[in-house]
Amino acid sequence: MNAMPTRPRQQAGGDRGRPHVALIIETSVVYGRQILRGISRYLRTHGAWSVFLDERELRAPPPEWLSHWRGEGVICRSTTPEWASIFRRWRLPVVDLNDLYLDLGLPRVGSDMPAIGRMGAEHLRERGFRHLAFCGFSGETWSEQRREGFVEAAQGLVTPGSTYESAWSGLRQHPWQEERDRIAQWLQSLPRPAGIMACNDVRAQHVLDACRHVGAAVPDEIAVVGVDNAETFCELCNPPLSSVVPNAERIGFEAAALLDRLMTGGKPPARSLLVEPLAVVTRQSSDVFAVEDALVARAVRLIRERACQGIKVSGLIGEMHCSRSILERRFREHLGRSPQAEIREVQIRRVKQLLADTDWTLPRIAESAGIEHPEYLSVVFKRHTGQTPGQYRQASRPAGRSSDA
Repeated sequence: MNAMPTRPRQQAGGDRGRPHVALIIETSVVYGRQILRGISRYLRTHGAWSVFLDERELRAPPPEWLSHWRGEGVICRSTTPEWASIFRRWRLPVVDLNDLYLDLGLPRVGSDMPAIGRMGAEHLRERGFRHLAFCGFSGETWSEQRREGFVEAAQGLVTPGSTYESAWSGLRQHPWQEERDRIAQWLQSLPRPAGIMACNDVRAQHVLDACRHVGAAVPDEIAVVGVDNAETFCELCNPPLSSVVPNAERIGFEAAALLDRLMTGGKPPARSLLVEPLAVVTRQSSDVFAVEDALVARAVRLIRERACQGIKVSGLIGEMHCSRSILERRFREHLGRSPQAEIREVQIRRVKQLLADTDWTLPRIAESAGIEHPEYLSVVFKRHTGQTPGQYRQASRPAGRSSDA
């Protein structure tokens, strides 16, 4: 854009009192479509807008019509420093959803990128991996932040040389085989078994392709987890790809709520609103337990199968045909925790899922998670997460959705 657009005359009251709002959000990928779903949910319960929306690709610049558009507000995913300056000059209420620039001086809602990285690392650590690695894109703020969270949560399990990054733009500038060969060479340098987090599902597919190229068995030698959980894409991967699920729908809901406040004269928040991811959807690419001790590996599989059916350590010992002291010692040696702690960890993950995805009461959740006494659920959940079940449920979904917890 060569010339600075002049601020179009604001349209009074919109269409029959409805504000005119432009949604500059990509419809080509699942993340953008989920953001739009969250905006739609907000509008169903808080009043409609007159919405301007066109079919868009990721990173497409704002449409030319925006420079002469008359309206009351904008939610924009493709905000650039130039457009942020234009929006500020216009004094137009705008909510910024971009992932490339950290501070454009606009109210912003986005994914908590370090939290996404931490969730990926915790997923791989829970599966017993002691060598972790990250594959991302250089020069991409969102990828770099995910890497930082991953390394933080890996707690020293990422060694020098365990990160591979190259430019996203470079994928279109040279043959794919060249990039695959570079990733393959990097994979050959990693100790095995290794757990790898990729910055998104596309990058994870690159890693899986390179694994096939070098003959690395997935997930037994190399486990892979991506980000975004684009279900069709993940199922098309070979093997099907595990993926961290960002809470894009809540981002859309919160962005709409914030824009509504701004359009009625509310003050912008002092900080960006960052939304934590929901969970990891486990598919074949990371569905493994990486530990050399066969007794511990079998016990962990039993725990993950039966923890939510109420299995206790005494029942586990009976299945394993070993003494409690041997099982306790070998768990602490290989996992750094007790069998009881592993049972509780599986149960808490189930509780988190049900709090986020359902409106079930706490007694019903406790029963489904294999926790015998419902009144104990709140105590143990607060001890593990630092939040009450109600606080966790509220934080994991768009504001205003009813719950029984």
